[in-house]
Amino acid sequence: MTIKNKKTAQIINSATNEFLHKGLDAASMHNIAESAEVSKRTLYKYFPSKDELYSALIDELLDRVYENKQEYFPETPLKEQLEAIVKGKIALFSSESFISMSKIILGEMLKSRKPNDAQLERMYQTETLFVDWINAAKQADEITSTLSSEVIANQFHAILKGQTFYPVIFYFADMNEINKQEVLESTVSFFINSFCRQD
Repeated sequence: MTIKNKKTAQIINSATNEFLHKGLDAASMHNIAESAEVSKRTLYKYFPSKDELYSALIDELLDRVYENKQEYFPETPLKEQLEAIVKGKIALFSSESFISMSKIILGEMLKSRKPNDAQLERMYQTETLFVDWINAAKQADEITSTLSSEVIANQFHAILKGQTFYPVIFYFADMNEINKQEVLESTVSFFINSFCRQD
């Protein structure tokens, strides 16, 4: 977890559990305080409202995505870099708290409770992180596809998330039931065969 303050982390964890099972509207600040083992006064000191708690939860999820940012290294074989990228994303999607937060945010967005403008901008930026890696690989002539980097990134994420994140987020599968090695191999193979120089 990226949160530095232990007490804040306890509150966020408790809020995640409360929001997941009851939704934001029905959630109780009393229950969150009790579960986090803090006084209501302490809870309100950190988070004056459920909306502020919800906003902090979004920030925490985005922080975790940014922590997973990948850089392109010209001296490292592309396949090795791709494997590291996919492993990192699978590890992120395998985090129970990350999945719980994602379910909460998706559910609240469907109720028209949008993240704030700064968070929406950060969400957009998270989608460009892998695009930057692709652009660097193109400059190194490792990726030779004429498709735009955005389209390549979208196809990559569709393959990866379609086997991991989406089935779990929509309750079609449990992450423990997913063959992660198979997902890793198929995603990397798809990317290399579809977009890379064939020596």
